[in-house]
Amino acid sequence: MGKRENFTAGRVAEFTCPEGKQQAIYWDGKQRGLGLRVTAKNARAYIFEAWSQGRTMRVTIGDPTAWTIDAARKEAARLKVLVDSGINPTEQRREQDEAKVRAKAEKAVAAMQAEAQAQRQQLRVAEAWDAYLEHHARRWGARHMRDHATLAQTGGVRKKRGPGVTVPGVLRPVLDMRMAEITADVLAAWVVREAETRANNARQGYELFRAFWRWCGDRPEYAGIIDARAVESRDMRADVPSRKSKRFDVLERAHLAPWFAAVRGIGNPVIAAYLQGLLLTGARREELAELKWADVDFSLGAMWLKDKVRPEGRKVPLTPYLANLVQALPRRSAWVFSSPTAKDGKLAEPRIAHVRALEGAGLPHVSLHGLRRTFASLAEWVEMPAGVVAQVMGHAPNATAERHYINRPLELLAVWHGKYEAWILEQAGIDFQATQALPTLRRVQ
Repeated sequence: MGKRENFTAGRVAEFTCPEGKQQAIYWDGKQRGLGLRVTAKNARAYIFEAWSQGRTMRVTIGDPTAWTIDAARKEAARLKVLVDSGINPTEQRREQDEAKVRAKAEKAVAAMQAEAQAQRQQLRVAEAWDAYLEHHARRWGARHMRDHATLAQTGGVRKKRGPGVTVPGVLRPVLDMRMAEITADVLAAWVVREAETRANNARQGYELFRAFWRWCGDRPEYAGIIDARAVESRDMRADVPSRKSKRFDVLERAHLAPWFAAVRGIGNPVIAAYLQGLLLTGARREELAELKWADVDFSLGAMWLKDKVRPEGRKVPLTPYLANLVQALPRRSAWVFSSPTAKDGKLAEPRIAHVRALEGAGLPHVSLHGLRRTFASLAEWVEMPAGVVAQVMGHAPNATAERHYINRPLELLAVWHGKYEAWILEQAGIDFQATQALPTLRRVQ
């Protein structure tokens, strides 16, 4: 160190950098290690310099305009104590600066997390519902997706048939809530309220919502904001309406004659053939409606129906009378049961014509799915084996032998299916002779 003299305000202001040098350092005579650095451009700063760990160490304290002489001396004294204790002030300052940066970053992250959590707390059930449907879109059938959409509809849309507007779906009240608001008590109140006016929809809506909520419980994006156990409350589930029995939603043997007479009298031959096909095959309404000409083999006496149990579909007999009905239909598109007014070209709504036919015949209401139940019910009259009934209808096998050992060929199915059709036509009073069938087909007695 050079010459030292006690710093005063006046002396500090007078210090300059000698001409020809880049900088000059003036040392305080009162506080050892405290100096004032002045550059050729008159940049001035208090510094502290000491010998530490075998080398010279220098720390900048600050600008004289921001630091008084007394404050600079106190800071220099503090730094000297650190050095005498074996602590490098430069390293300490760097660590402190890094700690401040880390603290600032952690604070920013915490703030972002808090904001994200606040936003997640505001997440609407409907947003997760849309993600749920999108996730399952490629796995579910059109009817299953339509059920979800119908029960979740917002309502207020002009009806396609009849006056007025649609009402909100049974799920809409809970879909409009925040996910964090869904509790067992909230769901219980919702189920009780909806069951008062639409019990069956309330039950179906609860079942769909429970599957959806369980899916949410397995998703990390909803962790921490939902009560995954909300749908598992026994008290709440006790309030869910029980599934109503459908055992009376069938045609009895005595109904067959007036039913066939009324259905065959429907002015639209496609609808008439379709309704008879449901009764004669026990197929699901969508399976038969989606039958294509490419899926019908008149020479083999078979048709391939889409199946919700078997992805590849199932092959069932095309019995003689039904084959006659199908053969007479117009080939307007790829669909067997076509409709020139439908958007996709296939039969969309045969229910109205069926209801009118039932009313005209004075018969009790039977749904389209009830015709499928009728097949299973009346098949017992010809003692059709339960396994044959299940295979024709597309039911999943429920016994080990059915699943792994029994493989009934089409010919065997046709034997029993033909007996069933013949008995149905007999009860309906329809005189169908084998000579009326297609040349390549014959009815099995």
